Amino acid sequence: MINELFNGPRSSCFSGYVLGEYGHLIANEPGSSPIEQFQVLHTKSQFCLAATRALLLSTYIKWVNVFPEIRTHLLNVFDRYRHVLDVDLQQRACEYYALASRSEDDELLQNVCEEIPPFPPRESGLVNRLNRKLGDTENKRTWVHGGKEANLERELTKRVNKKVLPAEPAHGATTGATDANNDIMDSLAGLDLTSPSSDATGAANPSSMFAQLSKTINPAAPRLATGPNIDRWFEKLTYSADGVLYEDVQVQIGIKSRYQGHLGQLAIYMGNKVSVPLTSFTATVHVSDPDALSASFAKLPPSTLAPRTQTQLLLQVECKKFFSTPPSISISFLAGAQQSVVLQLPVLITKFFEHVSLGQADFFERWKLIGGAPRESQIIFPITLTEEGGLDLQKYRQVIGGYRLNLLDGIDPNPNNLVGAGILHTSVDGKVGCLLRFEPNQDAKVWPLCFPRGKVYQDSNVNLKIKQLCRVTVRSTSEDIAAEVQNLISKTLTRPPS
Repeated sequence: MINELFNGPRSSCFSGYVLGEYGHLIANEPGSSPIEQFQVLHTKSQFCLAATRALLLSTYIKWVNVFPEIRTHLLNVFDRYRHVLDVDLQQRACEYYALASRSEDDELLQNVCEEIPPFPPRESGLVNRLNRKLGDTENKRTWVHGGKEANLERELTKRVNKKVLPAEPAHGATTGATDANNDIMDSLAGLDLTSPSSDATGAANPSSMFAQLSKTINPAAPRLATGPNIDRWFEKLTYSADGVLYEDVQVQIGIKSRYQGHLGQLAIYMGNKVSVPLTSFTATVHVSDPDALSASFAKLPPSTLAPRTQTQLLLQVECKKFFSTPPSISISFLAGAQQSVVLQLPVLITKFFEHVSLGQADFFERWKLIGGAPRESQIIFPITLTEEGGLDLQKYRQVIGGYRLNLLDGIDPNPNNLVGAGILHTSVDGKVGCLLRFEPNQDAKVWPLCFPRGKVYQDSNVNLKIKQLCRVTVRSTSEDIAAEVQNLISKTLTRPPS
């Protein structure tokens, strides 16, 4: 069957690519075994150009990964091509020979041959600047809540998501009554109204009733690990790209992440700290709302972690629409006894924000267009001053910038006030604008407890630092996003330093 693919030298290039990518799918067919694929392809290589032979060498290194039974034949080919005069062929052969000569339990070749994760192509800096200046900032639907076109588009999206056909527009009380009837009938859809006595059935079988209740509450809600260090590590990762997520005497788990638009990638580093292997290793991701956020591993995690080594898991995430509950990862392994830990992953809605640059006039124009409540979320809370009695502006800028809001300088005349702007990217709901103002009040001081000024209290467990009131205001075309961003930033700023 493979011989039919070769009708001339030109078909060798195409056939080499196809067999390298999909040859393992036909390896069990008669006449298409790995050694037969190699023999047919290699006998045609002598009639090919140097560029085609270079592609065939790439096919051979893929076969080393999926066809270990012909590894010796492929090593002989790489060794022979290491001495040719063509520079490209010689370099490829040397590199492939070094890869193929490694031990079979080495994961380097597997990592080299794995599929490239689906990530959007990078655009030039000039195109990105034009998109920020003309695309994001001039798209009024990103900043204006309401308007005829925006509301029609929003309603259409909601109806499509609910699988309800859009009704014809009408006016008056008749339309309201019709919509109310449709909502009532939709809420009754799926109920068995012909059952004579459902209560009797439930009372007769209470175990089934509790089983149905548990499934309704949460079908697979993991129990998260808690602790001061775990909470501190997680909070730092909410506004940082990398850091430690968990650590004990046996394992250490680190995170390194990057985001672009509505897509993200997390590299989860699993480290074995003990001198014995961790076997039966598994990792499972749980997402509370799959319609809003999707998460999946690029490849299956290894089943064994060698002593004092580290492995990497790649997790792909996609933001479809607003979500407030981060995903969690459940990790279990066997080290004398079965052990497991469930951790929250630092994947928040702010991770999918993109910086946007605005001038003073543009910022306040959009600030007024969004308006106040309910698209405004505001909180006033005390913040701890430094030892010198001043504001730790560097920390505040680090936190607000870490939540992927672009800090805009020269917007507010008060140098202590911080202004930020960003745009949330989602694959379903599109783009949503978000603006923030951080305003500490120097005249509003909060004194510790109720002691007279100047009196010393002899108790080291009481925090006697003077605090200052601060106001954080967030406005967005989505009230859910405004409330979530305000909650995340204010919670981080109010936490006492560790």
